Amino acid sequence: MARIVPSDVDRLALAGGRAPELATLERLRRELDPDLTVFHSVHWTREAGHRTFWGEADFIIVNRAGRVLVMEQKNGSLDETGGGLVKRYRDGASDPVLQVRRSVDNIKGKFRRVHRREPALVTDYLVYCPDHRVRSVNAVGLDSSRIVDAAVDHQLVGRIQDLLDEGDDDPERRATIEAFLRQSFDIHPDIHARVRHGEQRFARLSGRLSELLAGIEMTPLRLRIRGAAGCGKTVMATRFFQGAVERSRKPLLVCFNRQLKERIAASVDSGGLVETWHGLCHRFLEDIGKAPDFRHRNGYGAFWSHVQDQVMAERVPDTWMFDTLIVDEGQDFEPEWFDILRLFARDDADVLWFEDPDQGIRRNEPVTLEGFVGFNIRSNYRSPGIIARFIDRALPFDFEQANGLPGPDVGVEVYKDNSHQVKLVSRTVSRLLADRYRPEDIVILSMKGIRHTCLVDRTRVGNHTLRHFSGGYDLLGNQVFTPGQILLESIYRFKGQQAPAIIAIDIESGSDDGDHLQRLLYTMFTRATVCLDVLVKSGDPFETRLVEAAR
Repeated sequence: MARIVPSDVDRLALAGGRAPELATLERLRRELDPDLTVFHSVHWTREAGHRTFWGEADFIIVNRAGRVLVMEQKNGSLDETGGGLVKRYRDGASDPVLQVRRSVDNIKGKFRRVHRREPALVTDYLVYCPDHRVRSVNAVGLDSSRIVDAAVDHQLVGRIQDLLDEGDDDPERRATIEAFLRQSFDIHPDIHARVRHGEQRFARLSGRLSELLAGIEMTPLRLRIRGAAGCGKTVMATRFFQGAVERSRKPLLVCFNRQLKERIAASVDSGGLVETWHGLCHRFLEDIGKAPDFRHRNGYGAFWSHVQDQVMAERVPDTWMFDTLIVDEGQDFEPEWFDILRLFARDDADVLWFEDPDQGIRRNEPVTLEGFVGFNIRSNYRSPGIIARFIDRALPFDFEQANGLPGPDVGVEVYKDNSHQVKLVSRTVSRLLADRYRPEDIVILSMKGIRHTCLVDRTRVGNHTLRHFSGGYDLLGNQVFTPGQILLESIYRFKGQQAPAIIAIDIESGSDDGDHLQRLLYTMFTRATVCLDVLVKSGDPFETRLVEAAR
């Protein structure tokens, strides 16, 4: 069994785009001789003047004599052109032969610059095409010993060991080369690439539900979808909105969360309206010349109750009538809100209502929708396997883990007081950044409101600044955030959204009832698409449950 570097293969399995390479890595680990070391996902750089060239080698294998084999894997179908073997992508094409040779040349050159007194690096290369049969090896610029295609896939391990003939055992030379590969190259997983692939995978899987939705024959449509967190409700809502615009219909999509609204609005074409519930009321009254006076907003509930009464008292002009109504995060809506929404919908309007009662954290009564067909979706495509299992062990909510990717372990730490928790948050952020997450990939998510979090008076965590809602708005009505690198949010504002790395903080029950607290935790934990860290108060009733669930 060969030695693998880095040894944490699960960290590479953060997204589905690399699954074939992971299968190959496991095969190499299992079948290669134990005196071989396999480096995987090696990123190299080369500086030339004011420019930096970069690339990636899928596998670099080192034998006991210090000889090196660079292996490039190309999955799927390939084209054999007059210029060689070509892999086509949406954003261009690459030649695997040139790619592997370029990696070899740059690795050899960098070793020569770093170790000037050492003998030159002895390298070889191999191109592995597990899904393609090469018709003419000579045409693609390779000799038969340097390519393994689908026809000779079973010879992969033997071919590697033939190219890396044993040679003389040279422990010192091997140690120098392996140290060079660890220190001179980025052998950490490219987290950002895996995040991107994970997002594409989520969109692809949840998109199948959109296709199912499009096949429902009901005129007018009256459909209530109850979907588990991560099933793709917002993806479906967005696609249904976009489809209505393309059919020259006028859709209205309403949600509760303003940040979710802004994200949806940025992803669809004009031709309809995307708004929050409160934004819809305000925008309508402003348009007819009766804008609410926000100077009298001291009593939040009473203020918006008055605004709703104003809307109901007005006649809705034809310019404000819609023939498609979509509600996202419907569990956040008050029962009377739907009565008001119907004022904006034509009699034959399609109505699509998305909700998840398990994420009902506002304590309101469920909305009654008479004459609607119900459709339940329990598949969670967002949460990687380890996060999904952690949620299943810790909380009593029923869903099907459908992501198919393992992901890294869930981290649970116990804090004594707020000052201790701040130190743990800083340490967690530093670890994530060291793992190559970008600051914008990380969200610190408080179970409390922003004004009550342990970070309320903080502008930084470690060496990085915090960004959070300032409470103010610009002249266009957009929320104003403090300048900063890492987002701090409350679960009440962030629900309906997601991020690669979630740090869940301020977890303490206080006077909160158990059912409501469990819904808060479920909503928080299911925001993470890759990595989840949890900070719970020492002695809290949930401490033991969360710690044991992470084991």
